[in-house]
Amino acid sequence: MKQSMQNKALNVMLVISMVWIGGGAYISTAYAETNTAPNQENQLENTLSKLEIEGIKLDQLFSTNLKEYSATVKNEVQEIKLVVESSNTNSSITINGQLVLSGVAGGYSIQTGENKFLISINDGSGTTNIYTLTIKREENTNSLLQSINLSKGQLSPKFSSEVTEYKVDVPKDVQAITIKPTTVADTSTIKVNERTATKDGVVVEIPVGKSDIIIVVTAENGEKKTYTLHMTKAAAEVTTNPINNPKPSPTQPTTQPNNRTNSSNSTTQPVSSSPEEKTSKAMLSSLSVSEGSWDSTFTNDEFTYHVKVSNDVDAITLKPIAEYSSSEILIEGSTSQTIKVENDSKTIISIVVSNGDDRKTYVLVFDKES
Repeated sequence: MKQSMQNKALNVMLVISMVWIGGGAYISTAYAETNTAPNQENQLENTLSKLEIEGIKLDQLFSTNLKEYSATVKNEVQEIKLVVESSNTNSSITINGQLVLSGVAGGYSIQTGENKFLISINDGSGTTNIYTLTIKREENTNSLLQSINLSKGQLSPKFSSEVTEYKVDVPKDVQAITIKPTTVADTSTIKVNERTATKDGVVVEIPVGKSDIIIVVTAENGEKKTYTLHMTKAAAEVTTNPINNPKPSPTQPTTQPNNRTNSSNSTTQPVSSSPEEKTSKAMLSSLSVSEGSWDSTFTNDEFTYHVKVSNDVDAITLKPIAEYSSSEILIEGSTSQTIKVENDSKTIISIVVSNGDDRKTYVLVFDKES
């Protein structure tokens, strides 16, 4: 209304001017009005009018003037649906260099960690606006095993991902078994007695008596879960030497003492003996450590021990002594007696005693206090 009154006033002034100057050139009032009125067209900006992820909330409400956004999704989310739109029909929009349709949702795969999307909008005027969207996909927290397969022996109880303690009995003639654990999540890693497990599994020597096999599963985010196999291997049967344990033979009567000597029957009968018991020479006579308290007293026929150490202990010196001086001792494959204690809750150390073809493995599991 105000604009109309201004235009009418201008026309009146033009008419008066024409009368005052007398006869002169005629100026159309319509021409004057058209050239003096302001432009009524709205100039559309070269910006986004919409940016959203279907089903996922941005860190802040979208605004045309805000250029940086982020969002966090669970590890289970592997793809997002992204919608970008501009009210300027002359603009073209690209996401990471690929042209997209305004207002149409597009699917994008995302990896674990940060995923960046650079959204560019250009209307051909020479100015380009760029919006940045950062989507963080959380790491996998799954540290469960899906199965444990053994080349010999059976798990007791039957395997379950949530059960972490098992008993396994193996025959006395088994020297080693192959352990093939598989994880629920492909992103997890496995170590068996501190050795990285492959698709072919890990071969573990089984000593006579009781021993433990420790399986540690590490999730993508670093969380760990420990499964323990309590192994039992029976000792080989041996024949008792009758010289050390004299017993009457069931087929030969026991000789009774006789004070009278029979000269005609004074020859002593030879004593029959069985083969002597085979004694392993690959044994330790003692084993001590510079730090920690043992779960039980060391004996050479027990092969697995747990040692509790303080949380600030970084290294421990072991002192194994062989029962036979001809035996060779290796600690984690080395002759060094000082071992490093990892920051993890458990550090597993193997001590291998060998004497020719005879070989025994002792295992120390160092448990750090919380």
